[in-house]
Amino acid sequence: MVIRCFNGRQRFSILSNFAYCIGALLIAIGLVVYLLDFWRESRKNSRQIAIVVELRGLHLSPDTPAKDADLGPLPSNRNWVLLDFRPSAEGERVSPKLLLQKLSTLRSSVETLSAGRDSSDVSVAVGGLAAVPALFLAGMLLEDESRIAIYDWDRNTGHWRGIDGPDDSHRTLPLDVSELTLNQDEVVLAVSLSYPVDIPAVRKAFPGISVSHLQAVLLRTDVYWSEEKQRAIAASFRDAIQQLMEKGIRRIHLVLASPASLAIRLGTTYDERLMPELLVYQYERTDPVPYPWAVRMPDHGNAIPVAICTLTGAPI
Repeated sequence: MVIRCFNGRQRFSILSNFAYCIGALLIAIGLVVYLLDFWRESRKNSRQIAIVVELRGLHLSPDTPAKDADLGPLPSNRNWVLLDFRPSAEGERVSPKLLLQKLSTLRSSVETLSAGRDSSDVSVAVGGLAAVPALFLAGMLLEDESRIAIYDWDRNTGHWRGIDGPDDSHRTLPLDVSELTLNQDEVVLAVSLSYPVDIPAVRKAFPGISVSHLQAVLLRTDVYWSEEKQRAIAASFRDAIQQLMEKGIRRIHLVLASPASLAIRLGTTYDERLMPELLVYQYERTDPVPYPWAVRMPDHGNAIPVAICTLTGAPI
């Protein structure tokens, strides 16, 4: 029987080779795990898409496509839904008919682009510059989307941006319902967030109808870049609607002064199945009738939005 003894150098060599093999094996396993993670992430990214909805409804709306902007944590695979209903010439008024025609395609466009995908793989971003009724309606039409981001035009930097700023903790004053009396079923709800609503113009446009007023503590256009603040303002708006419902109000004439993104967000909070009939008005400061037309939003009795003439109350 032969017993082979290893000297110290040989033992060190064997141990070194063994350690080298173990290290190589661990590196190989790590590489395989990395490649698997990369493959899974690549598949996930290939499935995920962002649908960027942009409303262009003002003559001086920026031509910079929102789909190319930094709108926050959205998938890089983006589809653009452009709803362009700008007046063709400066000084020309917004066409409510064209506005509704363009917005009538919004839901179907989003559904077509997201068809065949899991809802968790689809993100929707919406924003733009347009008449208040169009912005509010866009929010209502998209409120069923589980993952929706809202963006706005930053006039200070000249870029589109997501709602990603700090919260200044300023909210709204209590809803003023001092004019409401018994046996009223309609009211004008003036909501002053960026600018004070022109109350004399409201009384001129809606003679004989009581006015309730919801007003921000701080009236500025550039203080609504916080997601938390926008959600809090939207909750105050929803609470105001519920207060009016408790007083028997069945029809609300909404006059809104707010940033575009906040008008969209308020639209996402309006429950067409449970809340009163809602007409959202367009403000034209130099018009003989300062609020010449409105869009009657979809509700439990009217599924299709309709443009209404303020003077006649008839569809346009």
